[in-house]
Amino acid sequence: MNEKRTKKRNGKRTGINPRRVALLILIQYFKERKSLKDIINSFFEIYELYGLDRRFIFNIAKGTVRYYLKIDFVISLFSDRDIKDIDFTVINILRMGIYQLMHMDKIPSYSIVDESTGLARKNASISSSKFVNAILRKISSIPDVDSFANGEINRLIKNETGRISIKYSYPDWLIRYWAGWYGIEKTTLICRSLNENPHTYLRFNKGKITGEEVLKESGIKPIVSHNEILPGSVEVSSVADISETDIYRKGLISVQDLSSQIAVRYFINPREDEKILDTCAAPGGKAIYMSELAGEGGEVIAIDISKKRLKILEDNLKRLNIKNVKLIETDATRPCFLKKFGDTGNNKSFGSPCAVKGASDNYAGYFDKILIDAPCSAFGTISKNPDAKYNKKMDDLVRLSELSFKMIANCDTYLKTGGRIIFYTCTLSPIENQQVIERFLKEFKGKYIIDKPEIPDGLIPVLYSKDNVMWKNKKTCPEIMPYYFKSEAGFACSLLKKL
Repeated sequence: MNEKRTKKRNGKRTGINPRRVALLILIQYFKERKSLKDIINSFFEIYELYGLDRRFIFNIAKGTVRYYLKIDFVISLFSDRDIKDIDFTVINILRMGIYQLMHMDKIPSYSIVDESTGLARKNASISSSKFVNAILRKISSIPDVDSFANGEINRLIKNETGRISIKYSYPDWLIRYWAGWYGIEKTTLICRSLNENPHTYLRFNKGKITGEEVLKESGIKPIVSHNEILPGSVEVSSVADISETDIYRKGLISVQDLSSQIAVRYFINPREDEKILDTCAAPGGKAIYMSELAGEGGEVIAIDISKKRLKILEDNLKRLNIKNVKLIETDATRPCFLKKFGDTGNNKSFGSPCAVKGASDNYAGYFDKILIDAPCSAFGTISKNPDAKYNKKMDDLVRLSELSFKMIANCDTYLKTGGRIIFYTCTLSPIENQQVIERFLKEFKGKYIIDKPEIPDGLIPVLYSKDNVMWKNKKTCPEIMPYYFKSEAGFACSLLKKL
């Protein structure tokens, strides 16, 4: 972290070893267990990395974290030392070396071994470099390391959930949790899908330019156009450094996962001139999409507890030249969280616990729709954020579900009769999803019903397929599985406040 920044010469960065940067990222991640994305971005900023070096480091760091339980299993097969007894720097050199041998077949094996040995010599000791060299030479002699590892897992681990845990590198408790809900076969499919690199989805900014014009101007080649189910959306394999492109800076495109777009377009379904509340709004992808669909006469109130994240949302609104979104820093888990903000002039719900008799200083009964983009375990984002599968325990799921319930209960007072609350998460977790909805419906007896959104014919067979979650409301609260679109997984439910 204390090294000097690299200098630019003839358009290329010099004086840096990308593998060493990847090693430093892994050391910091496994030491602190903080957000891998934030750690990677901080190193990219320090070293001013771009292009191929950046993608190379990104792939090694994320890939190693994604498969590290399986990688440690492989190390245990070839080392006479226990994992915990291996020097911390050395174990991470071995991890990234084995990841490259397993999943980066375009790099010659001898190069991976030599580079890893050199890293150990420069960053640990000569004896450590000999240890690394010996382990990696043995492993590199195996024609297909991944298949070999799978065979050893099947041979040595007798418990079925234990085999899935190591084979796909997921905590054992999470595999048992999913298997109890989805069954073994579906759990395996979820793990395999979330371990794949996700595709990128671009949404074209309405009214500025057509999708065809953007693609022609940028040279981006789409894989699939999703125009039939999501007008203005296109799937691409990847877009490197998208924030540095002209089409992004000009506000012509937004990057937004398909599951998020589906939640906005069909579950929230913003209409012209509607008033919509977005809780936990930052960094604002859904709020921006809602404001676009609601038109200039619509109003989106976007709230978040984090001032820093709201600043990101504010910058995105400026980039896209959006005027109909109001930002408020507040906490939706607290009762009457909007009471002190603004004068809507439209307070018709003095029966609300947040109303002040004779005053109109709050938003009670004001909104047509409320989006609760609930805080969650984010297991649906594992394809983009592989560390998400390691950073939660069962107690965290219970805690997060309690926060979600507080939010949905607190939002009742701000919703018009006949309005809708849309509950959305980017996770696969019945404690945080289905059980929150069931609890809310029980607490607000008869006040809300689950409302089936209007979904196009092309999307119905996917969202309401036979493999969807088996519970009594499965046809109205679908889970978006990661293998549907090679996208994030998620859960969406529309709740209608009865007249």
